[in-house]
Amino acid sequence: MNTRNLIISLFIMILGTGLLSAQPRGGRQTAAPRQTSAVTADKSAAKTGKDAAEVKEVPTDRVTWQREVFRMLDLTREENAPLYYPPQPDGEHKNLFSLLFENVSNGQLKVYDYLDGKEIFTDEYKVKFDELLNRFWIPFDIKTSAQNPKDTVYVVETADIPSNEVTLYYIKELWYMDKNTSSIRTKIISLCPVLVREDETGETRKYPLFWVPFDEAGDLLAGNSLRTSSYNALDNMTTYDYLARHQYKGDIYKVSNLLNQNIMDYCTTPEEIAAEQQRLEKELKDITEGLWEEPHSQAVEREKEAKQQEKSSKKKK
Repeated sequence: MNTRNLIISLFIMILGTGLLSAQPRGGRQTAAPRQTSAVTADKSAAKTGKDAAEVKEVPTDRVTWQREVFRMLDLTREENAPLYYPPQPDGEHKNLFSLLFENVSNGQLKVYDYLDGKEIFTDEYKVKFDELLNRFWIPFDIKTSAQNPKDTVYVVETADIPSNEVTLYYIKELWYMDKNTSSIRTKIISLCPVLVREDETGETRKYPLFWVPFDEAGDLLAGNSLRTSSYNALDNMTTYDYLARHQYKGDIYKVSNLLNQNIMDYCTTPEEIAAEQQRLEKELKDITEGLWEEPHSQAVEREKEAKQQEKSSKKKK
């Protein structure tokens, strides 16, 4: 081999080594890849890790401020539609409630009673599946377990799972300041599916079903694919990433306060409620933006553009 070829070979080897060492190691995919096998992609995502956008544990020693924010997610809104469709499982996709219900029924997911004004995730308040079925009038059959004749199995037909009636979710978020990064971060703490039904008088009523601790459901959510686009059937994302990235749109109904009141406790009219929601959103936005310091170079450029606009306006006069 002549000297020229030897030099070229060495260069290629060095470049290849550099590219390999630059690859990320051990990270989970942040969304399902754009391919036809969405289920396979989700299984792969569930094995390798969840999106870094969601903080697994809040570092309490670094938190200097925090606030709990509760939101209502209306699934009839376009932004939240991926959590609702398909209303019933279609063999390839299932909506969020169908996923939760299936795993509660087989004992793979622990969920907890919805209590008015507090969330307690202890065994005392753990929801029993048969009580859930009876409380919310969900049809079921009772069978004996094939593995253990002493055990009872509650069987719910797919068509009887009220996933099409769960058109609302409550989401509990934690907003906190990380002093190490001087930034405001947001973490989902839990979510609650809400059954929306008409009673015998025709009045629409809301029935919160149970609280799901978000971290406990993490792997389950990371293994399920959502359709996120009406225009591209391959535009998928895991349920975990969709929630952790805060792709949803929800109205605030409560923030942590000494009296433990929600907005409806001290606002009486729709106009007052809307105004209070806007005020709280602005408050959160102001806290976040108040930590941001404009770089000097950007400030200079902004002032320069302002002067140019001022000169242009004077010339027009």
